[in-house]
Amino acid sequence: MAGLTERKARGAAFDAALRSGLDSSGMRIMGPVGDNATLLLPREGVVLRVTPRVHLGRVRRELAIARWLLAESFPVVRPLVTQPLTVDGHVVTVWEAIPDPVIASPADLGALLRRLHELCPSEDLELPALDPFRGVEGYLNAAVGLSLDELRQLRHLHGRLRTAFQHLVFELPSGPVHGDAHRKNAIRGSDGRVVLLDLERFSTGPREWDLIVAAVYVRLGWYSPADYTDFVRAYGTDVREWVGFETLAAIRELRMTAWLCARTGREPHLLPEARKRIASLLTPSAPRHWTPGT
Repeated sequence: MAGLTERKARGAAFDAALRSGLDSSGMRIMGPVGDNATLLLPREGVVLRVTPRVHLGRVRRELAIARWLLAESFPVVRPLVTQPLTVDGHVVTVWEAIPDPVIASPADLGALLRRLHELCPSEDLELPALDPFRGVEGYLNAAVGLSLDELRQLRHLHGRLRTAFQHLVFELPSGPVHGDAHRKNAIRGSDGRVVLLDLERFSTGPREWDLIVAAVYVRLGWYSPADYTDFVRAYGTDVREWVGFETLAAIRELRMTAWLCARTGREPHLLPEARKRIASLLTPSAPRHWTPGT
């Protein structure tokens, strides 16, 4: 997590706004602080994204990916600077703010992913290979308040799923994937535009990884069956019909749980939810009653 906190993120964003001549009045943080922090400058209509400097290479790649997608007329959030600003051990990028954003519909998300998966990246765009486990061990190392036995069982599951992933045979062709296609990463503005956000985990790999999120949502009850039907109709494939579905769904659920565990140090109120998720991961047949938005 590289020690990113809300206080550090606000300080870096304030300094970046000052250096860029942007009005930071009314600046507010958007969403939880994790590997990154996102802050809105309402008077400017821009968003600042703060990331620890150790990830400078990844941030530069995000900007390159955004430029490529825009050149392909793909609806993605627009960067307003070509290079990140370096501020006190952090890098800050500047993006357009989508007016009055709301989470896009499942059908919108399915349509965006279908368009994305039809693209061929330019030859000079170097995309990393998808690693669905990237960051999981770091998340578990950052967990606070969990028992040694809980962490041991999560690490055991982590190792078992890594082995299982290596034996999956995917049906869809490999290519560019968003890498973290959850519902909050597709938004609709008051101007009617639907855009894709957060290119941090953009990579190349099996397209099933982007589709598994919606399928996990419906079994968690975060999407209704009708929502999921709309998603599948818009995309054209139901990943639940693939033989590797259960394995990939378990990997996604492990990621979701590990990410939540990493936040328990600064948000101890999340411990009960983390423990609830861990218990359900260890009993795959048990119903999931996870709380969305955490």
